[in-house]
Amino acid sequence: MTNEDFTRMALWQKSQALALAVVRLVSALPRVRTAETIGNQLLRSAGSVPANIAEGYGRYSQAAYRSHLSIARGSLFETESWIDLLAQAEFIQEADKTALLNSCHEVGKLLTLRMKSLGEARQSYAREESGLYEVE
Repeated sequence: MTNEDFTRMALWQKSQALALAVVRLVSALPRVRTAETIGNQLLRSAGSVPANIAEGYGRYSQAAYRSHLSIARGSLFETESWIDLLAQAEFIQEADKTALLNSCHEVGKLLTLRMKSLGEARQSYAREESGLYEVE
């Protein structure tokens, strides 16, 4: 997008910090199948956020960048859902849930701001010109 290194963006830094917090949390989960399964899904979704921000940043077009930001936003919401499930299953403390969700919300605000700064995505669908057609 610009010559700025994506790792210098607050959005990427905060999303990477969230992913690291998730790595540490998942490392401390009980070694039971259910916790490991949910933890694995949480790792994937949380890691997807900064990865998609970086990948989109490296694309050649604003539309591709915005698309990857949208994917990152979806992964962020998925991350929130897995965090909530871990808390409901009593695998993590309420304080951990609150801290992680606060980080998610902060990243979400930055993602939304960045997406809005790129403008609305143009519709990329084919449409037929209106007019009269002759039938032979």
